[in-house]
Amino acid sequence: MHLRCSVALTRAAERAEDQPTHTARLASAACHARLAGLPRRATALDALALLRTAEAAWSAGDRAGFLAAARRLGAHGGVPGPVRDYHLGVAAAMCGDGRLSAALFRTGCRTAPEDDARALLHASRSAMVLGRLPQARALATSALVRAGRHPAAVPRLLTHLALVELVADQYARAESHALRGLDAALAAGRPDLAAHLRGVLAMAASVRGDDGGCRAHARAALATARAHGLMVPAVLATWSLGLLDLAGNLPVEAVERLRPLVLGTSSVHHFAWRQRVIPYFVEAVALAAPALPAVGRERAVRQARATLRCFEEWAEVSADRQARATALRCRALLAAPGAADPAFDRALALMEGAGSEFAQARTSLLAGMSLRRRRRPGEACAHLRGAMLRFEACGADVWVERARDEMRAAGRAEPDTRPRALASLTPQQLRVARHVAEGRTNREVAALLTLSHRTVDHHLRNVFATLGIRSRVQLVHALAPGGDPPGA
Repeated sequence: MHLRCSVALTRAAERAEDQPTHTARLASAACHARLAGLPRRATALDALALLRTAEAAWSAGDRAGFLAAARRLGAHGGVPGPVRDYHLGVAAAMCGDGRLSAALFRTGCRTAPEDDARALLHASRSAMVLGRLPQARALATSALVRAGRHPAAVPRLLTHLALVELVADQYARAESHALRGLDAALAAGRPDLAAHLRGVLAMAASVRGDDGGCRAHARAALATARAHGLMVPAVLATWSLGLLDLAGNLPVEAVERLRPLVLGTSSVHHFAWRQRVIPYFVEAVALAAPALPAVGRERAVRQARATLRCFEEWAEVSADRQARATALRCRALLAAPGAADPAFDRALALMEGAGSEFAQARTSLLAGMSLRRRRRPGEACAHLRGAMLRFEACGADVWVERARDEMRAAGRAEPDTRPRALASLTPQQLRVARHVAEGRTNREVAALLTLSHRTVDHHLRNVFATLGIRSRVQLVHALAPGGDPPGA
């Protein structure tokens, strides 16, 4: 009787629509397991209830709640090593012990058993914090494979995998996982995970320059976040809008949008994700400074320097090369004109081979902008052209135009060499169109470009509408050398 009750309550917990109900059902399931004479099952269920409590506190940005749950998990005998090490690592970081935190994360990401999806997930989280993104991706993928027999775990794992790719600046991959995860989350009745995934989609859309898509996903993420008290998706959505401001050369707006995320001065704030936002806030302050009144400028620069110190401390302890390079880039942005060049040079050298394509491109862009403003157009354009090519390679369409605008301002306009009828296509649309014109199916193009099938469909519809064509045959003619679509 008690065993049947325990099993039924465990299943009911997975269908719970809110975290308190989920945790209460797991606790009851553990109690019935003890009454049934199954102490090991009871211990595992207690650990799972604690884990869910910690995850709820994390999503809500509840620092005290997460710290308490993390410490209880660390002392619980039924918690797998990687799960324990991850939570104790975060707790140590929250208490200012960066070296202990990094040591725990390093242990946590190398001890995961291959047959435990939950342990693999937490090992991946530890690797992500340390900036070991290929390892984080591999561990998350293994967890997703192991979870094949447990469909309820799939939305959570796809959410994490999308966040790994987001942190790695692999926005096309992040979007692909997020679209797949969104379908799974909605089907499973998980609005909390759907909100996280919409936040990822808003970030991906902002990098492409899809203003409408970014704002739509951000609105949806914020609405669910407010309704359920979720901070991570709220931060992602607000951050995406700040990134859109930076891409549109609106740094003053970006400062006001990002400031609360890093200073905790509004209801949208997360004690851990603020670290990811700090470099964008510093950049916004540096670019906005000339337009700010003296008092506002001094205040903003003071805030940028203080938050940058926090970021630099973590970058140093974690041994994440891209984080250290990003810190140097931020230091260059806040430096006196004569001291900026060495910091930019060190940042670019450190990023080479360690940073993402997008991070390298943004560093080159900011170095070029700095040189242009100091009337060194020749050196500036070398950086700006490199940034433009890197942005094109990673599908960051709006940033391609940002780099091109800076080159025009430097007096070295970069011509658009595409045929007239194709000039209005974005770089990503053009890539999709060329692969389709070569005879590939939409699914083959999706696999080749690491996009979702839905994203390729969307791009191809826009290509047809932009070029005024209706078939793949017409697309082949439009892309032929010197060719234009019929009627163009």
